[in-house]
Amino acid sequence: MRIFCLALVLINLPIAARAAGTQFPFYAAYKSWLIGCDNTGRCTARAFALDGGPATDITLTRAAGPDGAVTAAIRGQDAFDALGLTLDSRPITLGAGWQRVSDDDGTSLTATGLGPVRALVNQIRNGAVLGLGKTMTIPLDGIAAALLRMDAAQGRVGTVTALLDPGDKPASAAPPALPEPVVAPHPVTATLAPGEDAKLIALAQTASAARVAKEECDAQPGEMTPEADALSDKTALVLLPCLMGAYQGSSLGVLVDRTQGTVSKLVLPMSFQGNPAPDDPTDMLTEPNFDAKTGTLSSFAKGRGLGDCGLTASWIWDGQAFQLAALNYQDACGGVEAGDWPALFRSHP
Repeated sequence: MRIFCLALVLINLPIAARAAGTQFPFYAAYKSWLIGCDNTGRCTARAFALDGGPATDITLTRAAGPDGAVTAAIRGQDAFDALGLTLDSRPITLGAGWQRVSDDDGTSLTATGLGPVRALVNQIRNGAVLGLGKTMTIPLDGIAAALLRMDAAQGRVGTVTALLDPGDKPASAAPPALPEPVVAPHPVTATLAPGEDAKLIALAQTASAARVAKEECDAQPGEMTPEADALSDKTALVLLPCLMGAYQGSSLGVLVDRTQGTVSKLVLPMSFQGNPAPDDPTDMLTEPNFDAKTGTLSSFAKGRGLGDCGLTASWIWDGQAFQLAALNYQDACGGVEAGDWPALFRSHP
């Protein structure tokens, strides 16, 4: 299953490029595999069981740079162990360097380091199905394309650090990781005067009538109510309920000038390369929340009720505009842990 709509505004962000031409962040799908690389060049590649069976996934994560750490994890909803792994119904052996953890949430086999991870890749790269015990499987079609994309994005092709087909070039041939931007919390101390929230909401509703009609907003969108928050002595954020789905609601974002009474569309930076990407970008936020203590506006859009696909994002008000602070996205639905989606943007305070 894939997400048919994630209601958020998209605008272009400055995106740094690798020497080989790769642009970050990006998200791509290769048959049963997906890959997402964030704004620093850190990449996550993943495949998981198809709908209908026990939840499973295999995830390879690697930081950018010559010494970028690499980790692999094989997870299943039910109990299994390394002796129960098969490739196309034939037993395989993981070798040294793997650790098993099993609890009520499932079982995982994990390894860190190029040696054990590359050994796993070499075993399964030409297979069709990875078996976990007697009842769980993970499709592998697309693995070579996904991991080659990871190597290429991080500038590792032909180097001794490549996951697929390493060469003779030194590790230092891979470019360094891109810097993680600083997006510090910005507490909002401004407050609304008594009764001002109702005035701001009324202004936003009047000015947004055409947008409400265009988006075909529900006349009574569930139990959601309009909200108004001060961003500064001059600017306020208004969230107007628009659509109520089976398990989440979405609201239109509006900025109101508290002194002039003028209304403008909320614009939130959230851009990445690749296909698939969020469909039909609009100016709505799914399950929005504003935290004045940190100046953070967040959105949590599930692709379906299980929460095994979707998009989460957060922006921090810097006194003039909202700056993207974090973004996680997974278009295909599946995997063991709900909400465990590849990071496409990260920052630090």
